[in-house]
Amino acid sequence: MRRQLLEQVLKFSVLGAVNFALTFAVFTGLLKLLSLNYLVSLLAAWFVGVVFMYVTNFVWVFQRSQTLHFDRRFLKFLATGIVSIILNMLALHLMVERCGFDAFLAQVFLMPFVVAFNFLAAKFVSFARGT
Repeated sequence: MRRQLLEQVLKFSVLGAVNFALTFAVFTGLLKLLSLNYLVSLLAAWFVGVVFMYVTNFVWVFQRSQTLHFDRRFLKFLATGIVSIILNMLALHLMVERCGFDAFLAQVFLMPFVVAFNFLAAKFVSFARGT
């Protein structure tokens, strides 16, 4: 059990690093290159990341079956992802608008908290045994 948990955490962390690079590239490109609003940029990057993380978590981290299914697990994953992005957007908004932080640096600061929340939600809600 401990070995399996450690393996899942390591795999999730590797995917998290890839997802971080992917979503942060989308966020940065939309924010800096296309000059989109920072919340719109974050939402678009989040959507790309949700699809990437669901597929890779389903297949590699939690290995729920041989065939990828977009079923109630996906709906749970999406729901916890929505909670995550809302919390992330609220924290980012507060840091930018109320505290005067740079949007880019504020999002860098928030990422470890977002990752921890997302792992726990995936493990114990979306991909929990019996779901």
